[in-house]
Amino acid sequence: MAISDALKAAYRNRWNAWLRRRIPPTRDIVLNQRRVFIFLTSHGGIFTLLLLSLFVAGINYANNLLLGMCFLLGSLLVIAMHHTFANLSGLRITTRGTVPAFAGEPAGFSISLSNPNGRLYYSLMLDWADAHEMVSLVDQPREVTLYLHAERRGRFHPPRLKITTTYPLGLLRAWTWLDLDLDAVVYPRPVASDAMPVGAGEADEAESSRRRRPGQDDFEGLRSFVPGDPLAHVSWKHLARGQGMQVKTYSEPVSGSDTLDYMAMPGLDREARLSRLAWWVEKLHQTHQAYALHLPGRQIAVAHGPRHRLECLEALALFEVSEP
Repeated sequence: MAISDALKAAYRNRWNAWLRRRIPPTRDIVLNQRRVFIFLTSHGGIFTLLLLSLFVAGINYANNLLLGMCFLLGSLLVIAMHHTFANLSGLRITTRGTVPAFAGEPAGFSISLSNPNGRLYYSLMLDWADAHEMVSLVDQPREVTLYLHAERRGRFHPPRLKITTTYPLGLLRAWTWLDLDLDAVVYPRPVASDAMPVGAGEADEAESSRRRRPGQDDFEGLRSFVPGDPLAHVSWKHLARGQGMQVKTYSEPVSGSDTLDYMAMPGLDREARLSRLAWWVEKLHQTHQAYALHLPGRQIAVAHGPRHRLECLEALALFEVSEP
């Protein structure tokens, strides 16, 4: 059993090395003869056996009708081979971007299929790990996003993308394996925590008393009405004066430390700490609270908003992760 496993591993390594030389990693590629493989499908194999049977019978019985049928079907197979190969040759694949995800959830990978030669491409099957997508027609640039399951935090480099077609008759299969140079950031899996892991805040007491967040306690001011705002907050007095629809905004003071600290959770291992920090980043973002993040060797200042959230989550995802 060990010998067979070793032989399989050696064959797989040699195959992957040959494939890397023939189709190296890239973000933009146009398929050509070196990058497209073609072979018979199961139906094509049966069709080939039928041709062989017709040829043997025609020769054995000196039957010109059988030989003519054999040559007619053989020419059909040759024409199908040309069209099946042409249904991939010249196709351009371009990477567009990735969609980050939390560990245990699917991460998105976006690619664009286009036809720079103006040719139409039919019935393309995209297989990317556990994601599958059928593209019925490529007559103009088309963007496709496939979601692959990510198990561990860090940078997720997907396996090779397989693009297959059996157009037009299903007798032959043309395919390619592409190593698209894409990496999606996978955040730590959030784990709920009762106690907020805070460290020393970045602001003194006087400045902390001035920090506020959106709330319901104190009137803060007016702003223009945006569809979706609650009507209970509309300042009808200003509307009656002809000053347009204004919405009252409220805020509340923020007390306590504003810093999420990696070192504030003694007794937990690295992944458990990162998971709890990720959960608190999500919770503070949803409640519009400003916060900082302290990691060994990395400090992110107090801020709030979507950009700050992504910066903190990415820092958690890549913390002590060796880059390939």
